[in-house]
Amino acid sequence: MILVSSLVLFVHFLSWFSGVPKLDVGVTAVTFASNPIFTAIIGFLVLGESFKKRYLLAIAASILGIYITFYSGSEKGVNLRGIIEVLTASFFYSTYMVYSKRNRVSLNNGVYTFYLNLFTCILGFIAICIMSLFGSFQFSGLQTGLVENWKVLCLLALLPSILGHTLMIYCLPKYNLNFISCLKLLSPLSASVMAIFLFGEKITDKLVIGFLLVSTGVLFALPWHKVKFKGLRKKQLS
Repeated sequence: MILVSSLVLFVHFLSWFSGVPKLDVGVTAVTFASNPIFTAIIGFLVLGESFKKRYLLAIAASILGIYITFYSGSEKGVNLRGIIEVLTASFFYSTYMVYSKRNRVSLNNGVYTFYLNLFTCILGFIAICIMSLFGSFQFSGLQTGLVENWKVLCLLALLPSILGHTLMIYCLPKYNLNFISCLKLLSPLSASVMAIFLFGEKITDKLVIGFLLVSTGVLFALPWHKVKFKGLRKKQLS
């Protein structure tokens, strides 16, 4: 099952890195923020987690938010293929989270993350070799600005990939799956803010509306009644 999770994670990375260069940071982040909805659906199908009617409202709000987000950059011409690739990355990320939660029931966090990253790297290297045979990838490109390239690659591998994924997988058995995926809504906000300072990108009204709609959709998906019920139980016991 680790190999299956690695394959899913590899497809996520492949579609993600293919779609990101085609879109602005804000559009990418808001579109990817739809992953909690995918997580709710896949979690119901794979883990048997309850699927409430509010998820339908969540899906509707998120789809509308993504639609508005797509047209937020229509003046510059938003790349439809990029949107589809980021949505694909979002779907496979949710699948990866669900299967990781199921695998963590019987596997230690350190063992699981080690073999998960190992198999994913092997799949990535095989893909690069195949792409180089067809001329889609040139190994010589890594030699341009070699030191700076490897600094960036190492930072990306250590911080968001290894550290971020290890901490997330550690939390999966301890917290609600939908709750964890909903916390990722912080990423569109932080990514958009950083893009303003780093790349000089502008936040349009439609992008804000799209983000708010996706946020509303995810808030519909949160199990608020369970949180309130637990809070009442604690008060009664105390």
